[in-house]
Amino acid sequence: MSHLLPISIKFSGNMHKNRVYPTIFLNSLFYFLCAYFILFFISRIGVAISASAFSIPVRIYYHKIDFLIRSVEWTADAVSAIFVTGPLICLILGIVMLIIFMNVATETGILRTLLIWMIILSIISFIGEIIIGSFLNQGVGYVIMYLFIMDTGKIVLTLFGGIILFITGLIMSRLLLYTANTYLTDLKDLEKTKFVIYQYIFPYLSGILILGLVEIPKFSLFYTLVRLCGIIFLIPVVSRSVSLQDIYFEEEVPVISLSWKAAAVALGFLVLYRVVFGIGIRFMF
Repeated sequence: MSHLLPISIKFSGNMHKNRVYPTIFLNSLFYFLCAYFILFFISRIGVAISASAFSIPVRIYYHKIDFLIRSVEWTADAVSAIFVTGPLICLILGIVMLIIFMNVATETGILRTLLIWMIILSIISFIGEIIIGSFLNQGVGYVIMYLFIMDTGKIVLTLFGGIILFITGLIMSRLLLYTANTYLTDLKDLEKTKFVIYQYIFPYLSGILILGLVEIPKFSLFYTLVRLCGIIFLIPVVSRSVSLQDIYFEEEVPVISLSWKAAAVALGFLVLYRVVFGIGIRFMF
């Protein structure tokens, strides 16, 4: 009977390897959706509060924000304050989440996945709105128009935003690998790239696809393009992961399991997003 023992151990190891990456993908997808909806709600409430300072009621949908005033009633101050609020909230929230993550980076809790997605999405939302806003003259683009920045300036601003987003992905590449200790004891060689793909690339692409399907038929070209700006951030993360140094975590093999609570919360957010914000919520503080 003893000769069967190595076979059993090998089988268990294969089972662990076969389970870990699909689990990484699904958990990361759940937390991506949760992070997106949290950021969506906070930024939209911020815009509503900003609009209330100018006595402008708003109705918030998942695909747009209706400002319930006539176009002639807009002032330069109102445009500047209201349309900068959303991206500015994302920037501040991203910085706060980054500080928190830096203090818990070496922990093993899976909630760090929520933190890292909120950081990533905050960066993408802030810079992406500048890039797409300059290009489509929407969102922050309205502020740029009020500043009388010419077309050449808008092109420069769009290119500069893309470069900053790319460089930010390069800088954060190693930091993004620390969430691997929830599932793995080390990251060596091509395992680093494989982890990045399952933890970030697949969940991000799947997440924006799910959001796009949920938003049919009233999707927003502006917000869809902002989300696609995330690809600019993630490309350098994948490319640099190959050359990063190997990382070694604790020797004890982590317990691999799906986060059903995150799945339930993500599903609840999807329903809230599509149904409630499909009808629209009016805010007047």
